[in-house]
Amino acid sequence: MLVASHAHSEEGIRVAVEERVDSIEHGTLLSGDLAEVLAARRTPVAPTLLINEAIAEGRVPVTAESMAKAAELVATRNVLLAEAARLGVRFVLGTDANGHHVQFGDQLAEVVHMTEILGMSASEALRAATSDAADSIGVPVGRIEPGLGADFIVLRGRPWEQITDLAVANIVAVVSRGRLVAGELP
Repeated sequence: MLVASHAHSEEGIRVAVEERVDSIEHGTLLSGDLAEVLAARRTPVAPTLLINEAIAEGRVPVTAESMAKAAELVATRNVLLAEAARLGVRFVLGTDANGHHVQFGDQLAEVVHMTEILGMSASEALRAATSDAADSIGVPVGRIEPGLGADFIVLRGRPWEQITDLAVANIVAVVSRGRLVAGELP
């Protein structure tokens, strides 16, 4: 059984690393020494960047104190996670808040944000959101190959080159399990 750790604090991440969890959800205050271990082990980290920002900006109902604390946290987190990415931490797309803090289309924005905060290229961010995220939980999806589920979206643009093309407004069609479920195939 795979074990994911919900860890924001450095101490929580340290315990997760010591216990050799299979993945970390958030990793908000990931220090350099822990990042080096996670990078060496190729342990995936799903940073869920937009959730803290939604709190910091008051896009979700929180107190002024929570907003201020989240804003401070985001500034620190951005520096730490950028350094972790530079050290080779394996970041993947994931969330523990679908439907609450994360709405339809937000995951696309999260992938774009991963390029901005973590310094990933467009193609690296797309891989982190698809095949690498799937591989991190042992599910053989996230790529188009014979024998796989054929779940994909068709977009206007070239998001592997220009990541901002990855947007809900650019979705032309949705294919699920090999069947067209929304839009039209060109």
